[in-house]
Amino acid sequence: MLKKTHAVQFKGTVERQSEAIEQVDNPGDVSLVERGAPRSLVMRCPDGCGDILTVNLDRRAGPAWRLYQREGGLTLFPSVWRDTGCGAHFIVWDNVIQWTNDAWILRRNSSLERAVEGRLTDELASFVDIAAAVDEVPWSVLDACRSLVNSGIAVEGTGAERSSFRLASDSVQTSRARNRHW
Repeated sequence: MLKKTHAVQFKGTVERQSEAIEQVDNPGDVSLVERGAPRSLVMRCPDGCGDILTVNLDRRAGPAWRLYQREGGLTLFPSVWRDTGCGAHFIVWDNVIQWTNDAWILRRNSSLERAVEGRLTDELASFVDIAAAVDEVPWSVLDACRSLVNSGIAVEGTGAERSSFRLASDSVQTSRARNRHW
């Protein structure tokens, strides 16, 4: 067994899965298979088990993950949860592997927090829907929502509504008053 990793190493873009497999030697190594459009992301399992994972990016081939390639690095949404092999469950966000059983460390992005706060109302909204509305990576929006919760500005739902957020009651009144003055 190889050593578990907390980082993604992008090895390149190729046209065939066999070429991608040749590029991924170490845990967290990834290679993009692209033929006109992204088809799949081939990854050496970051858990260190040695398995090769193929993450579908092509909605025409069935359920697919979304790939974001931005300044911060490579991001996949949703999480990757292996139901075979080692059973690893992780998030790929800006070239970082966030293990779901590890504590979530807030990254704080004040401009994104302001944009997210502007989308929140007194009704719960999924962080995925908020991300689509502000054209951002869902994990970044989840992080901003949790920062707003920590600041007392927002509230996270519970149970089936976990990962949905709304303004805290006193924040709703402040937000409405602010909007009346604009």
